Amino acid sequence: MFQVKKGAHMAVLLGCILYGMTGLFLASIHNLPIASIIFYRLFFGLIFIFTYLLVTNRLGELRPGKRKFRLLLQGIFVMVNMFFYFQCVKETCFSIAILLEYTAPIYVMMASPFILKENIGKESIAALLLAIAGVYLVIQPEGGFGTLEFSGNHFTGIATGLFAGMVLAVIIMNVRVLKRDHSEFAIAFWSTAISCLLMLPFAFETPFSLLAPNLFTLAVFGIVSVGIGGVLTTIGYANLQSQTGSLLALIEPVAGVFFDLVFLGVSHSAGTLAGCILVLAAALLISYSGSSKSSIAHADYLENTESY
Repeated sequence: MFQVKKGAHMAVLLGCILYGMTGLFLASIHNLPIASIIFYRLFFGLIFIFTYLLVTNRLGELRPGKRKFRLLLQGIFVMVNMFFYFQCVKETCFSIAILLEYTAPIYVMMASPFILKENIGKESIAALLLAIAGVYLVIQPEGGFGTLEFSGNHFTGIATGLFAGMVLAVIIMNVRVLKRDHSEFAIAFWSTAISCLLMLPFAFETPFSLLAPNLFTLAVFGIVSVGIGGVLTTIGYANLQSQTGSLLALIEPVAGVFFDLVFLGVSHSAGTLAGCILVLAAALLISYSGSSKSSIAHADYLENTESY
């Protein structure tokens, strides 16, 4: 599907732009609980990945290698991340939720030198500072943080969004470790399959009369975001330093705000738009600085993850 060494940066960018369409799909899904939406999104994405591998005669890639427990954890992390992310969308709005989730580079930057033995470059630090400033502008309530009430739905949404960001950081770093023993398709398939299995009880809580009108939208949603977007981002995360991958993924909130504004007519404050510009600048900076290093030596990766 993708020339990995040449296209890892672009894989993350394209995958996250597809993720950025989540708000459009959620706006078209009616009367379904969050858990049901998550399950069917995973289910249709999983069917797409399996069908692609079947048609291209690549099912052999799904044979699990070492670190099976990490693969199981990846599926659990994906499910937890989606649950808290969608909960944040419900309590706030899509644009704020997506930017809160993408505080992940902050946690990756702090943890990757110890967990993955990755060095922190000057460009990564500069991009991180821009991203933090952008997120601050987006989540800042009208009148400043002094007016924020630490109760109610708004605070719940902020808290769940930040937690989703922490879990996303774990997902990104875990992909780097799993890549040593599994193909990108295997990582994407099994993490999706495990998450889908864990969410199976919620598949039957929605009456078919409510599910039927939403099935087509759910199918497209799963194929676009989990099937295509999930595979592309996995390819990118597996073949880039985790810091680079997480910072490039900041293109998703910008795409989300764009889709909100253009297709849903959601108005945003000047602070939100300014924050988006800073986040986009961070993604461009790390992408540009990483373009000269786009082929990360696979031997270096193996050396850095040998102990895992």
